[in-house]
Amino acid sequence: MTKSPLPALDRRALLRGVGAAGLLTAGGLIVPTSAHALSTSGVQKSLWGLYYYSGAIDGRLGAMSIAAVKSFQADRALVVDGNAGSITQAELVKVVKAVQKALGLVVDGDYGSVTVAAVKKYQSSKGLVADGRSGALTMSKLGVRRVVGTSSSSGKLVVIDQMDTGHFSAENCGPTAAVIALVAVGKTPSGYRASVTGNAKVVQNMRVSCGLSPAGQPMKKSVSYVGSDLTDLARGIKANKGSASQVTFAAAVDAAAAGKTTILHVNHGKLLGISGANYGHYVVAKGKDSSGRILVSDPGRAKSIGIKGYSRAALLKALQKDRGLIVG
Repeated sequence: MTKSPLPALDRRALLRGVGAAGLLTAGGLIVPTSAHALSTSGVQKSLWGLYYYSGAIDGRLGAMSIAAVKSFQADRALVVDGNAGSITQAELVKVVKAVQKALGLVVDGDYGSVTVAAVKKYQSSKGLVADGRSGALTMSKLGVRRVVGTSSSSGKLVVIDQMDTGHFSAENCGPTAAVIALVAVGKTPSGYRASVTGNAKVVQNMRVSCGLSPAGQPMKKSVSYVGSDLTDLARGIKANKGSASQVTFAAAVDAAAAGKTTILHVNHGKLLGISGANYGHYVVAKGKDSSGRILVSDPGRAKSIGIKGYSRAALLKALQKDRGLIVG
């Protein structure tokens, strides 16, 4: 929660807003329609051939398909969002073509019957299970790289549940966002755990760094207001060897679209498109998903949404105050 005078806060309403998280779900598999786009069945077929998907090739956007897309994205160092947009599709075609090239086939990116038959023949010659699918072992034998590494010079957008951060958890979107932002710029605070929950200690320490609670007394407050101000977050980030520059809201949104890590001051209800959450809130934005939407980590909906892509227009409509932080 962002800074608010004590009399203006209805904490029961806030908690009801948090409880509404269970009504929301993350986006499903999105397949764009363009002249060169794979059909949903085409995505499934490629994922089946590369041993990420074992379900039916039925063109349905089910949980198995989304999980398979996420596994492939993780192996190829893409944004892991489960959406088979243009970037993910291009990478699928690239890998299938690499398999076809290694087998001496016509390189067309289609994991069809010809490719399946050629893979089976190759597997039999190498004493492998001849199933026609290019899993990790088959790709290794073919000399095709299955997993690519990520750059060590930058962090990634993570998810932390503010409601699992101990004292003042309902107010902790600010210090939680500060921790998320520091992880995203590769300046991970001491004690951070790569988990949605279990980060109460590091967020409590951030409260101290922000000047919101006195050192060693997480159950007390150092300020008279509810929540936190953007200047508090900048103070905490700088105390943890990061940098923080305050800019306009639109500038912060555009910086996030360009790959920078930003903290946005949003109206939570407007962002989510729900009533009962009409309060200021901090989220962290960085980069785009495979469909070109700006990725946002929401500490107030960590378990139900986590990281979600929003259009630039949707984020601008969710403005609470015309400001944001660019974190480095």
